Amino acid sequence: MIAWASRLAIAVSMVLAFAAGAQGAENLTPKQHKAALEWAANNSLFVLYHEVGHLLVDQLGLPVLGREEDAADNMASFTLLKKHTHAADVAIADAAYGWLLTGKAYTPRPDDSDYYASHSLDRQRAFQIVCLMVGSNRQAFGKIADDYHIDSDRQDECEYDWNRLEASMDGVLRPFMGKNARPTEVTITYHSASGKLNAAADAFKKSGVFEQVAEDIKSHYGLRNKVTLRAKRCGEANAFYEPDTVEVIFCYELMDDFVQLISEDMPEEDTEEDLVPPPATGFGRAQSAAS
Repeated sequence: MIAWASRLAIAVSMVLAFAAGAQGAENLTPKQHKAALEWAANNSLFVLYHEVGHLLVDQLGLPVLGREEDAADNMASFTLLKKHTHAADVAIADAAYGWLLTGKAYTPRPDDSDYYASHSLDRQRAFQIVCLMVGSNRQAFGKIADDYHIDSDRQDECEYDWNRLEASMDGVLRPFMGKNARPTEVTITYHSASGKLNAAADAFKKSGVFEQVAEDIKSHYGLRNKVTLRAKRCGEANAFYEPDTVEVIFCYELMDDFVQLISEDMPEEDTEEDLVPPPATGFGRAQSAAS
């Protein structure tokens, strides 16, 4: 993976390079394939923390003002930003870019059903993530917000949004966290996959994101019921929380979808700077991605 600072530095300069062309996952070089799997794992991690948000709302009876899907996104962003690690910073930047690519691929022209859906538009989800990033640390993430063309006034407001989120999360979760928390039992189950999904299933398992999420649940939250993290073939690219069985289910199809999305956004040329698209910007092959 390209160093974090280097990836930011080359972000804008790569815009024209990405416009030159792209390729599918089957045509990636080994280095590009490795970068694509890392990017897909980071997006999977954000999705899983989103589903853990639903889990916590259900199991802890947390209040939700507004759409629960938006709250779950904010909880996922909060979880990654509070880690204060390089890996988490890269993961959340990759996740923001992932929502831009998803929106471009699946809802390039939203209709009424997209506006009244339970989720915000994918592009809105991307910009909300970046807003919380810059709100949490303008020195660290200001360049990213600038690359997304979030103006200075809104970046100031993002700091307020972050402070409000941080205070709210601390208030509702404190009784269930740290020394106040009882141990939570978490089990992990990987179902087998075959054919086209075998590679995605293997990559997801090797990424260790399930183990990372499981450790966070065990060490941070005191839940009364056992939690199961289950990865399997679902017949669709999805992930969801099942309240009846207290399971977070991740579909191998989603890992495969992430790999395909980022592969199609990669340039055909394989240079050291072209291994991955800039995760810190709204720019991919299409120069208008974040405009």
